[in-house]
Amino acid sequence: MKLLIVTGMSGAGKTLATNALEDIGFFCIDNIPAGLLSKLVEFSQQSENPFQKIAIVLDARGGRSADEIMLALANLRERGVDYRVLFLDARDDVLTRRYQETRRRHPLSEPAQSIEQAVRRERAILQPLYAAADYKIDTSLTSTA
Repeated sequence: MKLLIVTGMSGAGKTLATNALEDIGFFCIDNIPAGLLSKLVEFSQQSENPFQKIAIVLDARGGRSADEIMLALANLRERGVDYRVLFLDARDDVLTRRYQETRRRHPLSEPAQSIEQAVRRERAILQPLYAAADYKIDTSLTSTA
Protein backbone atom coordinates (compact mmCIF):
# COMPACT_ATOMS: atom_id res chain seq x y z
CA MET A 1 0.00 0.00 0.00
CA LYS A 2 1.18 3.51 -0.83
CA LEU A 3 0.17 6.02 1.83
CA LEU A 4 0.55 9.74 1.23
CA ILE A 5 -0.22 12.26 3.96
CA VAL A 6 -1.17 15.57 2.36
CA THR A 7 -0.80 18.57 4.62
CA GLY A 8 0.09 22.22 4.46
CA MET A 9 -1.22 25.71 4.65
CA SER A 10 -4.90 26.47 4.12
CA GLY A 11 -5.22 27.98 0.68
CA ALA A 12 -2.05 26.36 -0.66
CA GLY A 13 -3.90 23.83 -2.84
CA LYS A 14 -4.52 20.69 -0.80
CA THR A 15 -7.96 20.21 -2.33
CA LEU A 16 -6.63 20.60 -5.87
CA ALA A 17 -3.77 18.23 -5.10
CA THR A 18 -6.23 15.70 -3.71
CA ASN A 19 -8.32 15.95 -6.88
CA ALA A 20 -5.21 15.29 -8.97
CA LEU A 21 -4.30 12.32 -6.79
CA GLU A 22 -7.78 10.88 -7.25
CA ASP A 23 -7.32 11.24 -11.01
CA ILE A 24 -4.25 8.99 -10.84
CA GLY A 25 -5.91 6.30 -8.76
CA PHE A 26 -5.51 7.31 -5.12
CA PHE A 27 -8.36 6.80 -2.68
CA CYS A 28 -8.51 10.19 -0.96
CA ILE A 29 -9.91 11.23 2.40
CA ASP A 30 -9.98 14.86 3.47
CA ASN A 31 -9.97 16.31 6.97
CA ILE A 32 -10.03 13.29 9.27
CA PRO A 33 -9.06 13.57 12.93
CA ALA A 34 -5.42 12.51 13.38
CA GLY A 35 -6.50 9.93 15.97
CA LEU A 36 -8.38 7.99 13.29
CA LEU A 37 -5.37 7.63 11.01
CA SER A 38 -4.18 4.31 12.45
CA LYS A 39 -7.70 2.86 12.43
CA LEU A 40 -8.20 3.88 8.82
CA VAL A 41 -4.94 2.25 7.73
CA GLU A 42 -5.78 -0.87 9.75
CA PHE A 43 -9.22 -1.04 8.14
CA SER A 44 -7.72 -0.69 4.69
CA GLN A 45 -5.18 -3.44 5.29
CA GLN A 46 -7.79 -5.87 6.63
CA SER A 47 -10.49 -5.36 4.02
CA GLU A 48 -11.15 -7.89 1.27
CA ASN A 49 -10.06 -5.39 -1.36
CA PRO A 50 -7.38 -3.28 0.32
CA PHE A 51 -6.66 0.09 -1.19
CA GLN A 52 -3.37 0.16 -3.07
CA LYS A 53 -2.92 3.94 -2.95
CA ILE A 54 -4.33 6.18 -0.23
CA ALA A 55 -3.96 9.94 0.25
CA ILE A 56 -5.13 11.43 3.52
CA VAL A 57 -5.38 15.15 4.22
CA LEU A 58 -4.36 16.09 7.76
CA ASP A 59 -4.12 19.75 8.68
CA ALA A 60 -4.82 22.32 11.36
CA ARG A 61 -8.55 22.73 10.70
CA GLY A 62 -10.67 22.47 13.79
CA GLY A 63 -7.80 23.63 15.99
CA ARG A 64 -5.79 20.44 15.62
CA SER A 65 -2.21 20.70 16.74
CA ALA A 66 0.84 19.48 14.91
CA ASP A 67 1.57 17.39 18.01
CA GLU A 68 -1.61 15.36 17.41
CA ILE A 69 -0.64 14.76 13.80
CA MET A 70 2.99 13.96 14.62
CA LEU A 71 1.82 11.48 17.28
CA ALA A 72 -0.44 9.75 14.75
CA LEU A 73 2.43 9.56 12.25
CA ALA A 74 4.77 8.17 14.91
CA ASN A 75 2.15 5.52 15.68
CA LEU A 76 2.17 4.48 12.03
CA ARG A 77 5.97 4.27 11.99
CA GLU A 78 5.92 2.10 15.14
CA ARG A 79 3.52 -0.26 13.39
CA GLY A 80 5.80 -0.47 10.35
CA VAL A 81 3.50 1.46 8.02
CA ASP A 82 5.45 3.17 5.26
CA TYR A 83 4.17 6.60 4.31
CA ARG A 84 5.31 9.89 2.80
CA VAL A 85 4.32 13.43 3.77
CA LEU A 86 3.56 16.08 1.14
CA PHE A 87 3.49 19.65 2.47
CA LEU A 88 1.87 22.30 0.27
CA ASP A 89 2.86 25.85 1.01
CA ALA A 90 2.66 29.35 -0.42
CA ARG A 91 3.91 32.75 0.63
CA ASP A 92 1.83 34.51 3.28
CA ASP A 93 0.87 37.34 0.91
CA VAL A 94 -0.37 34.81 -1.66
CA LEU A 95 -2.44 32.89 0.90
CA THR A 96 -3.94 36.16 2.15
CA ARG A 97 -4.81 37.23 -1.38
CA ARG A 98 -6.41 33.85 -2.16
CA TYR A 99 -8.66 34.17 0.89
CA GLN A 100 -9.55 37.75 0.05
CA GLU A 101 -10.42 36.79 -3.55
CA THR A 102 -12.67 33.91 -2.53
CA ARG A 103 -14.15 35.83 0.40
CA ARG A 104 -13.89 32.69 2.47
CA ARG A 105 -13.00 32.71 6.12
CA HIS A 106 -9.63 31.20 7.04
CA PRO A 107 -10.31 28.04 9.08
CA LEU A 108 -8.22 29.28 12.01
CA SER A 109 -9.42 32.85 12.05
CA GLU A 110 -11.07 34.11 15.19
CA PRO A 111 -13.36 37.12 15.69
CA ALA A 112 -11.49 40.42 15.27
CA GLN A 113 -8.51 38.61 13.76
CA SER A 114 -7.15 39.39 10.31
CA ILE A 115 -6.45 36.80 7.64
CA GLU A 116 -2.76 37.64 7.98
CA GLN A 117 -2.84 36.80 11.69
CA ALA A 118 -4.61 33.49 11.02
CA VAL A 119 -2.04 32.57 8.35
CA ARG A 120 0.85 33.33 10.71
CA ARG A 121 -0.81 31.28 13.47
CA GLU A 122 -1.35 28.32 11.15
CA ARG A 123 2.23 28.48 9.89
CA ALA A 124 3.51 28.30 13.47
CA ILE A 125 1.23 25.35 14.25
CA LEU A 126 2.32 23.42 11.15
CA GLN A 127 6.07 24.09 11.44
CA PRO A 128 6.86 20.59 12.81
CA LEU A 129 5.02 19.01 9.87
CA TYR A 130 6.89 21.21 7.41
CA ALA A 131 10.18 20.11 8.96
CA ALA A 132 9.16 16.42 8.76
CA ALA A 133 7.79 16.52 5.20
CA ASP A 134 9.28 14.28 2.52
CA TYR A 135 8.05 16.56 -0.26
CA LYS A 136 7.51 20.34 -0.08
CA ILE A 137 5.78 22.21 -2.87
CA ASP A 138 5.46 25.99 -2.96
CA THR A 139 2.30 26.84 -4.92
CA SER A 140 2.81 30.62 -4.79
CA LEU A 141 3.26 30.88 -8.55
CA THR A 142 0.52 28.43 -9.54
CA SER A 143 -3.13 28.98 -10.30
CA THR A 144 -6.10 26.65 -10.19
CA ALA A 145 -5.91 26.43 -13.98
